[in-house]
Amino acid sequence: MKKKILLSLCICLTGIISLLGQDVTVIRKNENFTVSEKQKEFYYIEKKFPLTNDRWLATLDGFCTNTRKSNLETLFYGFWKKANTMGANAFFIEDFRNASDTVFVTISIFNLTEQELDDNYELYSCNSIYVFGDLIASNLKTNIPKRREVKINKEKIKIYPLSYYEYQSAIGEKVNISIGGFLGSSYTRTGEDGKVSVYLSLGGGTIKPAISPYGSAGAGIIISSGSIYTLDTNFGQFLVEILKSDE
Repeated sequence: MKKKILLSLCICLTGIISLLGQDVTVIRKNENFTVSEKQKEFYYIEKKFPLTNDRWLATLDGFCTNTRKSNLETLFYGFWKKANTMGANAFFIEDFRNASDTVFVTISIFNLTEQELDDNYELYSCNSIYVFGDLIASNLKTNIPKRREVKINKEKIKIYPLSYYEYQSAIGEKVNISIGGFLGSSYTRTGEDGKVSVYLSLGGGTIKPAISPYGSAGAGIIISSGSIYTLDTNFGQFLVEILKSDE
């Protein structure tokens, strides 16, 4: 199935304890629909997908404070873990808001059929490249927001914490993204018809996401200053909807 390519990444577990400790609350539950099969997937549901309440399981609330131990990554994996225990394999972002240094997010979780997941996948954006800044609001010592600098086809782009930059590539266009100078790293991608968008994280104190909240994968803090990491597509779409874009 096409959507299976979204779960092809595999990263070693380094921060699973703090990740699973994230507070997530069930605020509404469908008492008439339950799922007994264990789930391990957690797909982002596009806004254009024709959702119905037939496969709705529950609505969850969660929050984070944009720190190393509580950020949008730990919140996302907290949602994922809780949703899977309830039989859900997909989520829809209902609402989010910022209050001081805290982000509040409300999602509804669903158990979609294989066909519904395939139909939803067909709605995913294509040929966009999203590059994210830190998920930690500021430098822990100076309390000053730390921006990241990246080159996209040799053009310098500045990306601030809790924001992202989007580059829409044309079909056939070769895009090179680099960070960290001589000792840094680069990422190259060529636009193709129907090629699902990619979501990238920059090294240097930011978060290194993984693809699962379970023992075979997890997340951790990066200390590297010149690395580019590919994020799980569903986590990337979660961030795009909540964070602001650096134009």
